[in-house]
Formats: sequence, structure tokens, C-alpha cells
Amino acid sequence: MKKKMALVFLSLAVLCSLASCSGKKEAQGTTEAATKQLETTVKAEETEKAEEAAEKQDEQDGDSLRVISLKGPTSIGLVNLMDKTEKEGLAYSFQMEASPDALLPEFISGKADIATVPANMAAVLYQKLEKDLYVLNINTLGVLYGVSGNAEVKSFSDVNGKSIYSTGQGASPEYLMNALLKENHVAADLEFFTEPTEIAARLKENPDAIAILPEPFATATLLQNSALERKFSLTEEWNKLYAGANLPTAVTIVRKSFYEKHKATLENFLKEEKESIEAVEQDIDTTASLMVKYGILEKEELAKKAIPNCNVHFIDGEEMKKDLEKYYEVLFAADPKSVGGALPDADFYFSLG
Repeated sequence: MKKKMALVFLSLAVLCSLASCSGKKEAQGTTEAATKQLETTVKAEETEKAEEAAEKQDEQDGDSLRVISLKGPTSIGLVNLMDKTEKEGLAYSFQMEASPDALLPEFISGKADIATVPANMAAVLYQKLEKDLYVLNINTLGVLYGVSGNAEVKSFSDVNGKSIYSTGQGASPEYLMNALLKENHVAADLEFFTEPTEIAARLKENPDAIAILPEPFATATLLQNSALERKFSLTEEWNKLYAGANLPTAVTIVRKSFYEKHKATLENFLKEEKESIEAVEQDIDTTASLMVKYGILEKEELAKKAIPNCNVHFIDGEEMKKDLEKYYEVLFAADPKSVGGALPDADFYFSLG
């Protein structure tokens, strides 16, 4: 079962806003196939879970709250809490994974209680887990930037008629770019690559090319190639089109069934998470040091430069709901499968109310 789940989620990564994507020439049905495989896997997992439910519940009462996150911007907001947990012996355990295909099976199987995931993935899971899911908060806003050495490119509108390198085919970066291009009446050819490192290599060969890169990779690429500049932010372009609605990248999720049994523990975690995220904004130097300590980045100087562009923020309640609803509406219009085939219901959005 574990091996099957790992294989399924290897393809599921195409749905994720921060995940790598398949090459440009691969079949465009990848997202649909991955979604169907997710449905099959969830059903199989539920059967297995039912058989082990009693044993799991007995063990859970004495366990720490298990938090799993993606290595990168979605984990930055947790590093101060990781450090506090280590120093004060708090009842939390943390696990970081490099990709969704490693993270999601842990969450779906119940081996992890809390997860930080790309915003559109939360909507997909809500549908596939038969709505047994809360989105607790937004923990990261926009992290995508336009990078180029082309002197003619000064803003987003200047990409008209040009080719753009990007990761994220069949995932949020593609849907977001298509929406922004359409709304700005701009036409561009998106060329997709599996890894940001491939794009960096192309930019080294041709600095006049244009690329959409996520943080902290955008900052790292700029530091390594002095011919390049940060030309525009997709977050700023989003804000121009949808004033009053933030662009979410990642969210924190929990199963509703788990929350109902562990309300006090979960609500205390949310307070700790908020404090940890606020500490990122208040103390970049300490956060940069902790990012190196916990293996998110290798160098503190890179972390210090990247943190402000990673847009780590804590947003919950009605503001979270408003931001996510607009985001899901835009993605749904681009491709309904990007959010699980339907917009989430009101009960998806958690509120302490």
C-alpha cells in the first residue's frame, strides 16, 4: 500500500503550486490522470485506515502533534516554533519533505496531523477526502517573480510576444500565469521545465530570456548571475487585478475529524504558529540562522536576502476566506480540476468563532 501511494503521489505533484512539472511535450492529461489516481488511493487508504482506527486512536493520545511541511517557503514560518519546541520540550514534532509525493501520503494516512501545503492542493484534498478537511490559515503569500537580463523587459506587459521559462505545468504557476496574461491582454509562449535548475542553466546561456522563478530560488539565481534582474512580481500583478485580495501560496490544513478530538491542542498550535510566523517578519537574522539550522537553505546570507521576498504571513478567519475564495475562483475558471473539480463549501474555511 505504501509503495502504491508513493507512486500515485509522484504524479500528483503536477497539481501543486510549488511542485516541479513535466516537460513541455508531455501529454496534457497529466493533471486529470493524477486526480483520478488520488481518488483511487484515498478510497484504498480509507479502508486501511478503518481497520487500524482503534489502534491509532489509542496511540494518538500520548503522541505529540505531528506537523509536516514542504521544504522551502512553506516551512519558513515554522522554524521559530521548531526552535522553541527543541528548547522548551513542547509537544510537537516536525517533518519536512522535498515534494508533495512524499508529504501527502503521510498526511492522508494519519501519520501527520497538521500539514502545510500549496493552497490549491488543500482544495483538491477537501473534495477527495469527502470534505473531511479544514484550511486553518494562509501561511505564505506570493513567491513567484519574473527574472531576466533583457533590457526591453521592465514590467509584466513587456513579455508580450515573448517566450517565458517556468516550472509548474498543470499546476498553479501555469493557471496563474494564464489568468494574468489573459486579464492584461498579453500573449506569451510558456515553456515548461521540470526543475528551476534547468531554467537557471538556460538563463546563464541566454540572459535575455525571461523566466518565472519561485523564492528562494529566484534570489539564489540572481546572486549567481549578475546579468539578471528581478523584473516583476506576480503578486503585484495579482494585486492590480484583484485589489483587496491577497495572492495565497500555501496554507495549513487538518482533518476535521482530528480537530474535533483534539480542539485544545490544535488551537494552542495555531497560536504558536502565528507567533512563529510573526517572528519571521520581526527578526530576519535569527530566522535566517534557523533556516540553515533546519536545512531549508545552506547559507545565512542567501536566507537573509530571500526572506523578504518569500512573503511569509499569517492570515486566518474572514480575511483568509476572502483571499482563498478569489484565488480558487481564478483557478477554477482556468481549469476546474486545479481545485478538485468544484469550489470548496463554506465549511472548508476554519474559524474559531
